[in-house]
Amino acid sequence: MNKITDPTETFKIWLTIIMIISITSRSYGQESQLGCGTGEIEWPMHHIDNALYNHNSLSPGDVDKDGFTDYAVIHEGPDKYTIVFHPGKDGDVRKPWKKVTIGEGGNPEYSYFGDFDGDGNLDVVGCGGYSRKLPTGVKIFWGPDSSRVFNGSTWTDGGYIPGTKDRGHFLYIESRDINDNGATDIVAGGRVHKVNHTKAGLIWIEAPSNKSDRRDLSKWKVHDIDSNLLSGHGFVFVDIDQDGDDDIAVANADWDTSDSEERVLWYENPRTGSAKQKQPWPMHVVYSGHEFFPKPQVAVGDLDGDGLTDLCVQTDSHIFYFKKMGLEPVSWKRIVINKPEVARWVSRPTKMADINNDGKMDIVGMLIHNYGYMPSGKTSVFWMEYSGNEPGTDNWTTHVIKWSDPLFSGKPFQGEKWDHCRFDDVDKDGDLDIVGNCEEHYKFVSGKQKQTLVGVVWFENKLVP
Repeated sequence: MNKITDPTETFKIWLTIIMIISITSRSYGQESQLGCGTGEIEWPMHHIDNALYNHNSLSPGDVDKDGFTDYAVIHEGPDKYTIVFHPGKDGDVRKPWKKVTIGEGGNPEYSYFGDFDGDGNLDVVGCGGYSRKLPTGVKIFWGPDSSRVFNGSTWTDGGYIPGTKDRGHFLYIESRDINDNGATDIVAGGRVHKVNHTKAGLIWIEAPSNKSDRRDLSKWKVHDIDSNLLSGHGFVFVDIDQDGDDDIAVANADWDTSDSEERVLWYENPRTGSAKQKQPWPMHVVYSGHEFFPKPQVAVGDLDGDGLTDLCVQTDSHIFYFKKMGLEPVSWKRIVINKPEVARWVSRPTKMADINNDGKMDIVGMLIHNYGYMPSGKTSVFWMEYSGNEPGTDNWTTHVIKWSDPLFSGKPFQGEKWDHCRFDDVDKDGDLDIVGNCEEHYKFVSGKQKQTLVGVVWFENKLVP
């Protein structure tokens, strides 16, 4: 896929190209797709929430302390921060879950749970990018005790961490105790701000060691992991060198990333608690290539079962499997896995998990619309398993989880667009289900009102008895 520097400026060109493709390309019906080796119908999809629109972020945490996983979700556009709550032991997980709005923020892109003040209750950290209406940066909502979490007014908007305000366009955020001092820190990444042209890069924000200082956001300190990274979306914590601390892997590809800078990278943790953690972390290149669509995600796991952690990243037509070959030094072998025609499209979420409980890691992938176009006959959510002892190029079987919702909206930001997925035994039946969020997938009703078609859902795994 050629790099597009500004999706809105080039949309008319892409629209023309897509129209030509849609007219001249062969149409793939479900019958021919099942011939590729899938052989089964869609997984049952249950709606968790479809209120508001543009469901972005999907961060797990047990907010009400009932033993079940809740999710932090933001709404880019409505500028809302929300939480959806698992119905609990006696609730019906196949009906929409309770949703609470806890606050708002400028152009929110992602949110995550963490106990940032050390009071034993989960808080929510969020990040945003460019906004005409509100300030942007990294902000925290302080959470109440678990008995009051269902009342949105009990959540306190703590404001923005000063060192992050209007610094780049943040896209992704997670919580982690980076320096192992018992305080929960924050890691955020993003792209270049389109107005002030600052780079979000990849940063970690150090919490004050003194618990009584943690609600004073002026005392949180910002440290650059890489101030020049152009795409901090979808970074993942993983012990790449397997030395006992968390490194970070990321795919550096976004709208304004040049072909020469498109790379799969990992940042080496200098050593937990050391002074070097507050300096830029050593960067290592896994792969350089321009095959990626903007904001690809990196999957981590031991795919071949040899005890070494591997990486996977999707392109339109393949999955790049980076097999780790050794630790001293860390080295890689790229194996190009062919995706079948039904899964060949613009993609983003990519994960590894043992979907069928056979002891081997599988690959889960999700597709997104291409400037308002999602063709019929694509498996927009799928999983892949390999036969034999070694994952190779062509010993994979692809299984459908969800068929695409065909749409040619004529709008660059309207269509089926899967953002993230998590794995959880939602119905507590002993297997891994998939929770996913789909943004930009809506229809217009009553003029300009947007009605979400998917939102946050979970796919029910029926594979394991």
